[in-house]
Amino acid sequence: MPNKKNIIEKKILVVGLGLIGASLCRSLKKIQKSNTIYGYDTNKEVMSCALQSNFIDSIKEDLEIGIKDSDIIVICVPVEQIAKILNTARNFFNTEKVFTDTLSVKSVILDYLIKNNLEKSSNFILSHPMAGTENFGIENSCEDLFLNATAMVCPLPFSKPESVETIKEFWELNNCNVIEVDPYSHDKYLAAISHAPHVISFALARKINNLGYIEEFPWINSKGSLSDMTRIANSDPEAWANILKNNQDNLSDFIDEYLEELSKLKSIITSDDTAELVSYLKKSKPVK
Repeated sequence: MPNKKNIIEKKILVVGLGLIGASLCRSLKKIQKSNTIYGYDTNKEVMSCALQSNFIDSIKEDLEIGIKDSDIIVICVPVEQIAKILNTARNFFNTEKVFTDTLSVKSVILDYLIKNNLEKSSNFILSHPMAGTENFGIENSCEDLFLNATAMVCPLPFSKPESVETIKEFWELNNCNVIEVDPYSHDKYLAAISHAPHVISFALARKINNLGYIEEFPWINSKGSLSDMTRIANSDPEAWANILKNNQDNLSDFIDEYLEELSKLKSIITSDDTAELVSYLKKSKPVK
């Protein structure tokens, strides 16, 4: 069980108040009443909305001051904004504060740390809650977004054990199932289990759009198997473009393997061997 009292006593700064950040604030508000939740975002209207909606206790318009005043700092910004945030956060590395993030790509953080000789940072514990929807923005935030989600915690080689434990407890408190993942393997895993599914969905949706079937069958993107496949193609294009570009090597390798698999299935479909097709489909059921 997470040490709830330990987390409750902490002052928490959530950096970035989009879908993930705002949902995290709402989750924290729901599960505990004693701690202080600060919010920071480059968009003042978003910060005002978070405060007026009681998602946070206070706005921090200056990131450096916000970090100074906080014990746990959770970075929930899009991939393309992380370097700017780290330029300020780095001044507090190897202190008693504990940093974590929610980014879907870790290479951009790892590269920054190496480039800036910060590989020995002991209090930045990378993490990634596998939660989200195809919707985005604070207006689509949800207090139960992290319920039963898997949170990947990715300690760095010099991470302090107590900082790692704090972040594990943090995500457990937000109703996540926590697993530990090598930060240098994270992006390869995500290419297969998250990024490629989005790529496939984007490509399928675009193909259907180009065929013009929506005019004759206006329901296809809201009901049936096609809508199940293309739902996540509604995700934020700018955010996902940056995610995909920052994991392009792993993703490209997976796409090549996937295309080989599609080619194999195509060959079986066009053959006269129905039994082989049945066998292939049976073996394709998801392993649980």
